[in-house]
Amino acid sequence: MQAGIAAGISTMLCAVAAPATAQSISSLAQQAAAGREEVDAPRAAPVRPPAEAVPMARIPVAAVTLYPGDVISAGMLAQREVSDAVLDRGGIALQSSAVVGKSARRVIAAGQPVPLNALVDVTLVTKGVATRIQLREGGLSISGYGMPLDSGAAGATIRLKNMESGQIIVGEVAGDGTVWVKTR
Repeated sequence: MQAGIAAGISTMLCAVAAPATAQSISSLAQQAAAGREEVDAPRAAPVRPPAEAVPMARIPVAAVTLYPGDVISAGMLAQREVSDAVLDRGGIALQSSAVVGKSARRVIAAGQPVPLNALVDVTLVTKGVATRIQLREGGLSISGYGMPLDSGAAGATIRLKNMESGQIIVGEVAGDGTVWVKTR
């Protein structure tokens, strides 16, 4: 009789203490012998409400690290989508045409938007370095060399000293680095 009571108490303890998913030792032993494994069902990821769509825009970014003095070509740029929050900060190039042909004033890391204050026009004429000057008026064409008193990019008006006469003249820098002088 004591054996029957002990078996009943043991059964009750197992039923109370064991969670609903627990298995008996004998059933685990049978599964091991059969080479089976039970795997818990994968849990579903928590459902989150969809985030609000963030407005995006494509802007040019440096594809490679740009160093001071580098003249930027289209191959040195890539496109990247950025949020409107980045655009709202301002001061960055929004189109490749605003960057190509300019020179980097400081280091611009690869993958970063191109700050407008990090760009300068390419200096074609350097102060103190002799450059070719030309005058073309009607049928008259005169060329020679002058010493620039200013540095300048294409389209800039600079002062030069005529190396032959010593006079100070003013001219406009052309795209090839020649300075075109006009008569007054």
